[in-house]
Amino acid sequence: MSDAILESREKRFEDIKRLSHNNQIVICIKANTPGIDKNRYSSFFLVDHFAHLISKKFDILDTHKFESSDGPYTIFIVQSTPIDDLKKALINIENRHALGRLIDIDLYMNQQLISREDYNISQRNCMLCEHNAIYCMKNKSHSTEELLSFIDYKIYEYIENNISDMIEKALLLELNLEDKFGLVTPSSTGSHTDMNYDLMLKSKDIIKPYLLDILKLGFLSDTKDLYQKARAIGLKAEIEMFKKTEQINTYKGLIYILGFVLLSIGYIIKNNLGSQHIFSRIKSLAIDVFEDFDKPVQTAGVDSYMKYKITGIRGEVFNGLPTIQKAQKTFLHIDTFNKKHYHHLLLFFMIHCEDTVLLKRAGNLKNYQHFKQMAAQVNPYIDKDIKKFTTYCINHHISIGGSADLFIVFYFLNYFNIFYHKEQK
Repeated sequence: MSDAILESREKRFEDIKRLSHNNQIVICIKANTPGIDKNRYSSFFLVDHFAHLISKKFDILDTHKFESSDGPYTIFIVQSTPIDDLKKALINIENRHALGRLIDIDLYMNQQLISREDYNISQRNCMLCEHNAIYCMKNKSHSTEELLSFIDYKIYEYIENNISDMIEKALLLELNLEDKFGLVTPSSTGSHTDMNYDLMLKSKDIIKPYLLDILKLGFLSDTKDLYQKARAIGLKAEIEMFKKTEQINTYKGLIYILGFVLLSIGYIIKNNLGSQHIFSRIKSLAIDVFEDFDKPVQTAGVDSYMKYKITGIRGEVFNGLPTIQKAQKTFLHIDTFNKKHYHHLLLFFMIHCEDTVLLKRAGNLKNYQHFKQMAAQVNPYIDKDIKKFTTYCINHHISIGGSADLFIVFYFLNYFNIFYHKEQK
């Protein structure tokens, strides 16, 4: 073990003693990271994640974050509380949380460690086997590589499960919204004679495993051909979607744009970056997307570019999702999870994004601008206005699939920001 690591451990204990003077109760959170590199992504992810969990669960008076050669750690000064209840609650987190074995949550009172042994609770088991963790550590029962591989596996499994839930919730939030300006809803096919609610549900279930494969690719890889690999996965998702829907395009645009988001999320977690870096990462991945316009493939997006130089979803990713960034700023102080704001968000995207689905349905640029101008006149908080504009869109065979995709991604990113607690740097 290096001198720097030993010195850092001594300093951490000095920090704990300093902060726990005058009978202060202190919680210290530190990742269990074997090997010499204590500052790998897993250490930061674990400490940030559990620090957020504990800050929400207990009455915290003050927070101190540190980085060291022995890895990051967070120290909380806790409001005076029955020490027995607090210790048992912390043990419960370590025992029951999916990642609890990868983290140490130590409790101090008056500079003294409150241990499991104080409550006749046995020491924790090894990550990889049923033996005592200290026994395995002393006997070097497992290699550093085995332990780190296990840590990576558990963290990715946890992230994937949570991301899967976020995708599901964002898709259903959009799909279950009624009176949606020509889009499919639980009670209406909107302007889509070839689609219905059940078909959208089936499509959702088909594409989700492929989206998670893209997340995994971003999490595990950092190669120059990352975009091409992700594109191949996205094309497989499209093929399976079209098989299930009998060639009806339900979520092709969403596969494309959410694929970029998920590929970027994998990268920022592995590189210990704040969620704001998702947008710059997307820009770097999307540098060659306009090459699609030179290919002999006729799609609504290519047609819109050839006729009107409207870049649509490709322009959105090329520029790092500027419409979503604008929406985040516009609705910064609004509780967008309050369903009364859903139509406001959807109309915002209809007004501000380049929606090639709307352009195709409108037939020409003049009509396209007409529907955008009408959307800007709708009061999203008056049901009568919403229903009237929805009926108008349906009667004119208008749909806003591109806006719906951005709406879904906006809410997905909201869910992700709740889950991922890395502070901006």
